[in-house]
Amino acid sequence: MTESLRLDAIRSLGLDAVQNRDLFSRITLLASTMLGCPIALLSVVEQERQWFLGRTGTDLTEAPISDSFCAVCIQSEQPRLIADARADPRLADNPLVTGAPFIRSYLGVPIRSDEGIVLGALCCIAPEPDAFRPEQIAPLAMLAEMAEQSIALHARTRALSTANAALRQQSRIFRQAERAANVGSWRVDIPGWQLSWSDQVYAINGMITGRVPSVAEALGLYEPEDQAMVRKRLEEAVADGAPFSFETTIYRPDGEPRRIRVVGERVDVEGKPECVAGIILDCTEEHLRNVALKRAAERDRLTGLYNRASFDKRLARAMRRAGEEPVTIALLDLDGFKNVNDTLGHLVGDRVLETISSQLQLRTATGVFLARWGGDEFALLFPPRMTRAEVAAFLDELIAELGEMPPLGSAMLRIGATCGVARMDCPAGSEEIMRRADLALYRGKEQGRGTVVFWDEQIEARQSERQHAIARLSSALNAGRAIAAYQPIIELATGRVVSVEALLRLKDEDGRIIAASEVFSALLDPELSRRVSRVMLDQVTADGPAILALFGPETRIGINLSDADLRRGDFVRHLIDVIDDSPLGPHNISIEVTETMLLDAGGHLRQSLSMLDDCGFTICLDDFGTGFSSLTHLRAFPIHKVKIDRDFIAAIGQDHQARLIIQAIVQMGHSLALRVVVEGVETEEQETFLRAIGCRHVQGYRYGRPMLLDALQARFGDSDEAERLRA
Repeated sequence: MTESLRLDAIRSLGLDAVQNRDLFSRITLLASTMLGCPIALLSVVEQERQWFLGRTGTDLTEAPISDSFCAVCIQSEQPRLIADARADPRLADNPLVTGAPFIRSYLGVPIRSDEGIVLGALCCIAPEPDAFRPEQIAPLAMLAEMAEQSIALHARTRALSTANAALRQQSRIFRQAERAANVGSWRVDIPGWQLSWSDQVYAINGMITGRVPSVAEALGLYEPEDQAMVRKRLEEAVADGAPFSFETTIYRPDGEPRRIRVVGERVDVEGKPECVAGIILDCTEEHLRNVALKRAAERDRLTGLYNRASFDKRLARAMRRAGEEPVTIALLDLDGFKNVNDTLGHLVGDRVLETISSQLQLRTATGVFLARWGGDEFALLFPPRMTRAEVAAFLDELIAELGEMPPLGSAMLRIGATCGVARMDCPAGSEEIMRRADLALYRGKEQGRGTVVFWDEQIEARQSERQHAIARLSSALNAGRAIAAYQPIIELATGRVVSVEALLRLKDEDGRIIAASEVFSALLDPELSRRVSRVMLDQVTADGPAILALFGPETRIGINLSDADLRRGDFVRHLIDVIDDSPLGPHNISIEVTETMLLDAGGHLRQSLSMLDDCGFTICLDDFGTGFSSLTHLRAFPIHKVKIDRDFIAAIGQDHQARLIIQAIVQMGHSLALRVVVEGVETEEQETFLRAIGCRHVQGYRYGRPMLLDALQARFGDSDEAERLRA
């Protein structure tokens, strides 16, 4: 096809003489709505210019041919998709790219005459890149077909019967397009304020085609709070010709809600306002997808509570006002939940989280923002009006209710909670108030759980001390300055050393020996605790042969393990392998655990202790008598040795009850075939009492402080010292 034939076809159609271009503008409006772009044009490309038979979203009526995007589409006679005009060297400097309307994305489909001659293009334009996709070419081509039919209709208006047939065909195509896109057209005649709908608008509104409702009746379909807005948009369009679009919800006669997008503008005929016309798009499915995506972004999938990201955003807004009103947050951590997961499985754990989350939602006071912070931890943001006392009372009640939940499983596992609270009334970052709440929570866990702890300067000071202790211990571990000292355990009847307890000592940089008590807070860090246990295990296996040579082959060496060690199956396996590869045997090793470790003992810890017991290691319960469930522990765990806490023996001079407790524990231990050791023995009076009640094994400064291996050998290798202990 030559260019001259194409231009002749345009001239012969007389398209520039079309007076009523409303139909073509409705096609561009439909294209703009379907493809979600601000500008749509029905462009006719001539030799020197391109002009617009239909347009939506711009006041431009024509443009120079040198700036024409559609000219490229015309030349190829194929649909044209440009993802980013700025990235195309041929288009980057185009005035329509660098200036209004700032074209970035373009999608055009050729418009042809009945004879197949390309006349122009139906195009969509957007100011952002990658606005269109290849699969949108087909619906745009369908609208292009409508434009072609309209052009053909214009060309055949001289034959009335042919024109009427073409009009009916055009109407059918338009209705088909409306149904395919779930888009309907509407019109309000200005003189009589009469409303007319296309068939698809009836379908969207859930009404039977027939009687046309009044404008007031149509407004009644909208949400009550939106009705005034819709009427105002119509009135403004009539008054000043301003186009409008909005999204809202309507309710069908049967009560079903549908989300719609409404677009409209005033149509003028011969310079006078005739009507306001536009389209209604049913976007319910798109709206529901967006709502679901928004919920997924804001809500926790398991519990339905707000998630951490939502809490962070809400807290950040609150902290920006912290200078004007106080901000109070709480971190609530479930006690014993890990044991539920370990013992009953994660599916049960998930159900427990769902139940607790529902209970928290029911109990959360008005204005309190509740979120799942992660794992078994929840975050609460309180309204500024709540005082510190009100927050404390609310959280105390909440924790008390959680503590009343029935125990779970045959192990009768209980769930509780501990809260850390921080309150700030000065500007700061969200990280700071969260850090304070976390410190308060950590302090609550240390105090015994089931408590509400508010951040204060003392907690901050303790954290500073802990950080110093962590740095000190880490430095010693990295430099190889962590060593083992050994304190003897004596058999009273013979004075013989039957066991030693391996205790952590650090060599300071100046060579001074530091007790573990000086860095005790650092040992609460699980990772550091595991490193210490590995160092102590290596030291014991290295020193073990010398200790056995000193005290005999049946001597036991006590090693203190932490909760972090026993909950890691790989460490327990490592311990067993190391002892198997050393001159020591499991019968030479006592594994010392504390009662607090067993309070929330779940599946992993219980399995670890059973594995060690099966291998022949002795499980020793340290600090016996200071916890809450000592007798239960003796029955539930493979305990073969108990060590009575030093506080009891220290009090026997002033506290008769302490004497009775020690005597009862010693007798009970003997009845259960347990080896009982009393710690902290320092005086002759204490030893005399213990001999009198039948205690067999003791440990304390009276028999020797913790000593390094060479000091231990120097003292107990001396026959006079051994004889003194026997005396």
